[in-house]
Amino acid sequence: MADPRPQVSVIMASRNAAAYLPLAIRAVLAQTLTELELIIIDDASEDDSWAVIRAAAAIDPRIRAQRRSHSGGPAIARNDALALARGEWVAICDSDDSQHPRRLEMMLNAAGDLAADVVADDMILFSGQPMARGATILGQHAPKAARILNLKDLVLSGVDPQGISHIGYLKPLIKRCFLNDLRYEPRLRIGEDHDLYLRLMLAGAKMWVLPMAAYLYRRHVASTSYRNVPRDLTAQMGVLDDLVQQQARADLAELAHVRRRALLRRHAQLELARDVRAGHLGRALRRAVMRPDHLPWLASVLRNRMELKVQAAASRLWRRPQRWRLGGRSGGITLPMDADGALDLGAAAAPVWARMCCEASRREVEAEAVDALGQSALWMVPTVRTLAAGASDVANGTRARGSACAMAGSAGSERVAVESGGDQQQNAGQDDTDG
Repeated sequence: MADPRPQVSVIMASRNAAAYLPLAIRAVLAQTLTELELIIIDDASEDDSWAVIRAAAAIDPRIRAQRRSHSGGPAIARNDALALARGEWVAICDSDDSQHPRRLEMMLNAAGDLAADVVADDMILFSGQPMARGATILGQHAPKAARILNLKDLVLSGVDPQGISHIGYLKPLIKRCFLNDLRYEPRLRIGEDHDLYLRLMLAGAKMWVLPMAAYLYRRHVASTSYRNVPRDLTAQMGVLDDLVQQQARADLAELAHVRRRALLRRHAQLELARDVRAGHLGRALRRAVMRPDHLPWLASVLRNRMELKVQAAASRLWRRPQRWRLGGRSGGITLPMDADGALDLGAAAAPVWARMCCEASRREVEAEAVDALGQSALWMVPTVRTLAAGASDVANGTRARGSACAMAGSAGSERVAVESGGDQQQNAGQDDTDG
């Protein structure tokens, strides 16, 4: 008898991620949505990644893995995974990230209630290195209720100060039949996600951003997803120009023109920063004379980086190790709960998880889960010690349906106003020209 078709195919491209793969794999296999398959493409890793993947596949038959003989980059590796996907939905996850075990079930239920083709949630930043502040990817742009995106939202993401930044970073759940022959653009090393989401929308897909944050996004020195270089922007502009020519839509052409101008400006800024880092001061001075408006940007980048390093170093120096007791009302740390008494994974609780991830990056934290709620909370702070012992969320899985319905029920067809002030954390970065 043939294997039953899974509801969700989780695709994961991996390149030299042996240190991070165990957590990423465990987070997928621990999902309360059990009808899934995990497809891992090893992009010719030079570390022990393939051994880690093979060991995991030998234990759980839901893992399907292939290894490329030559590295092709994340876009090609993900395309290989898409060719193997059998699920009704496709979820994108990175090999150095994590997620809460209720995430995919909640997203799938919300997608059904919203009649959505693509759904995404906000992402909590975490790191093994000291972070200066807690943050999520969407920051103040995170919606309070499910929000459907339009063409302007996507095209101008990261280049319009009034728009939603960082859409291209999100890891959505996509209806596989809507993908058809759409694939990641191999020319793009950065921004391939944003390009795919844009082409999905142009094909008629309805993309929603949910008021939840259950994906844990790791930042580390080897990460390339937020490190643009000039050639990346050149590739993004070329792909955008080709898309405009293929679509022949006036609205897309007008929006793409605005985005292209922003990419050109960012390209010039990155060239200036590259010359400064390389010590080519004469060349940098000539660029500065030609475009003096870039100097305030460069000064702000250098100042921000220095402040982050100083704050992070001070946090590591001055703060002692901590022990956390995580649980419900009997726990030492009060955890956010939703109306059903489950762990709150909504947008309102995101600043709490972001602050906890920040605190755990600055010092050694040993967390003790005093009950099922605390065990569930361990997934939201991946760098605490006890998570490595094999935490699993056995709690609250049956409540995922109610939470998803609550999110979908609060949504309307109109756009939700952008949040500001108060307890909302900052965006993950000041610039997001890759979407």
